[in-house]
Amino acid sequence: MDLSQAPAFVAAKMAMLSDARATAATRADQLTAQISQVRDRLNGRVRREGDNPAELGIELDRLLAEQKALPARRSIEMGIIESCKAWLTALPPGTLLEQVDPEVEDGLSLRDVRARIKKLKNQVEVLKGVPIPPSNVREKVQTYVQDLTRPVVGGIALDEALTVQWPTGLHALMAFLQPEVLVDRLMAEIDRIANTPCPLAERERRIAKLEEEIDRLQRTEEAIVVATGERGWMPAMVRAGC
Repeated sequence: MDLSQAPAFVAAKMAMLSDARATAATRADQLTAQISQVRDRLNGRVRREGDNPAELGIELDRLLAEQKALPARRSIEMGIIESCKAWLTALPPGTLLEQVDPEVEDGLSLRDVRARIKKLKNQVEVLKGVPIPPSNVREKVQTYVQDLTRPVVGGIALDEALTVQWPTGLHALMAFLQPEVLVDRLMAEIDRIANTPCPLAERERRIAKLEEEIDRLQRTEEAIVVATGERGWMPAMVRAGC
């Protein structure tokens, strides 16, 4: 999609993101000046009636912390703008963009929304981290069980005394006497791992449902940011269709 042909609400959103980036740049200059002023007052180079060294120290720490965090914020905002531009440019010509106005629950704070998003993302990460056994997993287990019974043979060269070191342990003994029973036990454990915390067949559906809820909450997050002016800009909330 040609960015010049984007709907007005998309152009307005991009302008708002650009303004946020410009505001951050201006704030960087302000912080430098404010930190210098507070240091002068704290060190006695500049005196003002009512100055309290303890309060000035706290204010200096606050300004320095904000200054330290500002580059990361500016980097995030720049990344959001570039990501939005790349996403819009990659859309096929003729794509229709529809503005989304998410509903915000009464009394729901930005902190609450972000906590929910973080919790859901953690759940998705856990589900995606559960291994999915390959189709030949039983053959791999059988090979492992067979190897348990394999002795370590040495001294087979000319003039060497033959040595044989047999495997020890109950698992090796079971592999000798009842290899298929051991294979079945291992397969049962693999099946348990692959189906925890939910059955393998339901995992993709649950992941899709969680990601859908994350998407909804991220829209709510931006609605709160726009309404309250709190920091944490998100990409433009639009839905693409053809």
